[in-house]
Amino acid sequence: MLLVSFLSLMAVVAHAQYKSTVAVYVTGHADKAERNIVASKAVARLSKSKEYVAVERTGTFMAALAKEQDYQLSGEVADEDIAELGKRYGARYVAVFEVSKTRDRAMFISARMIDVETGAIVRTADANRDIRSTDDVVALTNSVAYRLISKK
Repeated sequence: MLLVSFLSLMAVVAHAQYKSTVAVYVTGHADKAERNIVASKAVARLSKSKEYVAVERTGTFMAALAKEQDYQLSGEVADEDIAELGKRYGARYVAVFEVSKTRDRAMFISARMIDVETGAIVRTADANRDIRSTDDVVALTNSVAYRLISKK
């Protein structure tokens, strides 16, 4: 029984080694609570995929990015800077989620996956939805994150 448990654990570890690491960066003009929901749910969705595992440094990553790029003043950070910081944090990719309020109850999320080695945008996805509750933010984020990592 112990041998079976050990072999199962080794299989899980070996499988995880083949997954690409992703740091998640959330920006945009939605309020902080909504951006935090998007970050949390994006990390969860990416980690459930067969190809990617999110590095649990999202908060630290965003704080470092803000400090290094004076994000609070400019509000915009170049993809090259995001890729460089992602590389320093050990990520293979950075998933950037931009969250915008388009009307009173509407939200738009666009996402792009940046290869930290080349700075190239390798995947994109977006969607919008009327937001009446936190569940709607969660559903929208899950939809965009799923589209971002799907091979279609």
